[in-house]
Amino acid sequence: VEQRDPDEFEDALTACSAMGATDGLCELLSQVLLEDWHFRHEDVSFATQQLKCECAVQALEQRASSNPKYLGWDDNHALARKCTWALADIGTPEARRALERLATSETRVIRSFAQKRLDNWRLEKSRKGH
Repeated sequence: VEQRDPDEFEDALTACSAMGATDGLCELLSQVLLEDWHFRHEDVSFATQQLKCECAVQALEQRASSNPKYLGWDDNHALARKCTWALADIGTPEARRALERLATSETRVIRSFAQKRLDNWRLEKSRKGH
């Protein structure tokens, strides 16, 4: 991450996952999610979801609203969808408020992703970290 090397970052992320090394990982993932020097945003979002990274809420909300340039072609906003899932699974009141803000997005598909997670909030309670 310090070297901003996409290939090394990918290797390190894979190694952390394989070894179950999670100490300090949430903070690092939150930071890296907003940076555009790598190409693993969807994996980073998924990792924050799996780890229930409460500190990632703001970064997930921000990233859901803006694709990195390399994903500019994706009109389906797959990364935004993954970010809304991560927010829902984190499950804190702060994460819910982030989804509520995303549900008012100017982009229809992002609004619908966020609203679906809000509509299913109670049904998905067992998935939540909080």
